[in-house]
Amino acid sequence: MSSTSASRWRESLAVFYDRRALIMLFLGFSAGIPILLIFSSLSLWLGEAGIDKKAVTFFSWAALGYSFKFVWAPLVDALPIPLLTRMLGRRRAWLLVAQLLIMTAICIMAMSDPSQGESGLMMMAAGAVLLGFSAATQDIVIDAYRIELAPAEMQSALAATYNAGYRIGMIVAGAGALFLAAGFGTAKGNYIYQAWQSTYLIMAAVMLVGVVTTLVVREPVVERKLTYYKKIDYLRLVMVFLIGVVTFVFGFVQFGALLPDIKDAPLQMFLLEALRFLSATLLAGMVGYFLVKGGAVNRTMAYETWVAPLVDFFKRYGVRLALTLLLLIGFFRISDILSGVISNVYYQDLNFTKEQIATAVKVYGVLFTLVGGFLGGLLAQRFNVIKIMFLGAVLASSTNLIFIGLLKSGDSIGTITLQANGESFSAAPNDVGDWQMSVPNQALLAAEQVQVSSTIGDGTSAQLLQREKTLAVASLGGEVANYVEDVTTDNVISSNEDGDIVLAGRVYNLAAQQTVSQVQVQVNQQEFVAKLQDDGAWSTVVPAQVLTAQSRYELSVLTTIQQPQGELTFATLKQFDRADSERSAYSIEVDALPIIEQQQLQGQTEISGKVIVPYSNGWLYFAIIMDNLASGLAGAAFIAFLSSLTSMSFTAVQYALFSSLMTLTPKLLGGYSGSIVAAIGYPQFFTMTALVGLPILVLIVLVQSALKKHEQTESTK
Repeated sequence: MSSTSASRWRESLAVFYDRRALIMLFLGFSAGIPILLIFSSLSLWLGEAGIDKKAVTFFSWAALGYSFKFVWAPLVDALPIPLLTRMLGRRRAWLLVAQLLIMTAICIMAMSDPSQGESGLMMMAAGAVLLGFSAATQDIVIDAYRIELAPAEMQSALAATYNAGYRIGMIVAGAGALFLAAGFGTAKGNYIYQAWQSTYLIMAAVMLVGVVTTLVVREPVVERKLTYYKKIDYLRLVMVFLIGVVTFVFGFVQFGALLPDIKDAPLQMFLLEALRFLSATLLAGMVGYFLVKGGAVNRTMAYETWVAPLVDFFKRYGVRLALTLLLLIGFFRISDILSGVISNVYYQDLNFTKEQIATAVKVYGVLFTLVGGFLGGLLAQRFNVIKIMFLGAVLASSTNLIFIGLLKSGDSIGTITLQANGESFSAAPNDVGDWQMSVPNQALLAAEQVQVSSTIGDGTSAQLLQREKTLAVASLGGEVANYVEDVTTDNVISSNEDGDIVLAGRVYNLAAQQTVSQVQVQVNQQEFVAKLQDDGAWSTVVPAQVLTAQSRYELSVLTTIQQPQGELTFATLKQFDRADSERSAYSIEVDALPIIEQQQLQGQTEISGKVIVPYSNGWLYFAIIMDNLASGLAGAAFIAFLSSLTSMSFTAVQYALFSSLMTLTPKLLGGYSGSIVAAIGYPQFFTMTALVGLPILVLIVLVQSALKKHEQTESTK
């Protein structure tokens, strides 16, 4: 390497040690905290609280702030905040308000218990929506602050350090929140509200890092024309904005009620949802337009707030090039965002444990995202940013094919066969071993047990898997009984079992005057009081070492019933096996079977489950490392590219438009990832996400050529 080349590399690296890069690291951390508190961590909380998946989708409204932040970004640019703007400056004042709102929203969520009915769920939803709105506002201000803080040649380095801080914040709000909640005792099947409450309150306190950073940094010095209007003009502008938001929500809900229910056709459903979104947006835009024309707001102010930033962008690049740039911005991240939406579900479907996923995704995944972001920022600092974008797009799409290799690392699964009362029923499993079949109730009622079996392998080395499941049939009669689920999926405790094991069951056949007051599990001379639900279901967590130390290989479940005659207590014994060897990596799960009443003799029961086969840990780590490395590199280069397109006169508005457009289409499509996978399977889905990245490469080449011609034309003027 020549001395000149080495000197250039040193200069590129030196930028990362600049004080401004350190500022963006801390602000990035502040920006990374809220997003997972809305998505993955909140989804786990709601799942543990027993909230139906259909109800959980309501919380997708909380994400609208990120995709539509360009709508109110002009207000952030135009509106001063009384007192704070004079004290801190325009950017820092808005940043402090957004961060305080984030902390307030997280506290509202912490004080909401979604398991306590509709009121708790609605309060949680309100907090989540406020969190999404305030977090998106913080993003608007931080992006504008970053662009105004340093010249264009430093933006790639600032983007890389911001991205690093953002990912660290995501680790704290993702893996950190999960570890905290688990440490406070909550678990799937043993939901503890206070554990999640404490976790979210701690996350609110963590946001003080951003608040302190905002208070100690300086306001960026930018020469820009600021127009100040009367207070009533600002108030009227905000009112028009709020009316537009209400109109959009109203239109979105009403248009949705008119759409047909075609959930089994994800592509058609996406097109209808896109039409729904565009119709609601058009309605809101028309209402806003007529309000402005009618004099509800100062016309000059409205033009400077919402129209001038767009006019500036199209004037600087011309209509044709501007539209091409917007097309590239809207689809550049589509390949990795589409696959990213379904990735955690995919790992769970491949039977990896939470601990394995947390280690691989939250540690190695985030680490290599940081490496990719740093590498992308360094290369963009040293070379042409569009060339690095091209490299990032190639990697982002091609790495999706590695997920297919991960699936192929497991054994193939044969037909599922179920035998009940001498009759045989069969079903074909999907790519990851999930299966479902309908079995006549007559066959189930006549059977004390059902046997489920399958084969795995290539036929020559096939292994027979068999699973027996005792039916909770209606032979209980009129007696009160406590049905205890199997201990683990196969009712076998391995000698080397670790962690906690959830024991669960349900009390049946209660009379109208009877209520369950307590369920207590006794195992190895230790007692565990179970958590009760209104429908008689109960659960408790027992440390694995307590079960492995069990000498009698059984547990006693004491059920106390309150009735008019006084208390009734009865014991139910549950036997289980203990294996001295490690648990087999191969097994069949059968989901809990329902109570079948005699009057249901002519009906059918859906029985479902999953065939468990091992998949390669090496492939898992390889897929996650390469995917996150590519995502980090492409993301850092793309942020630098978007920053270069932004005018200093409209930093907040234009960058908010770009970043919203960057995620809007991929996230709309990503919402149907699960439906697409169900329709075509994982291999075809990941192949599709790789192929949709190919047109992006062509678009990058076209943009590079068009920008070069544009620069040449501008230089001759």
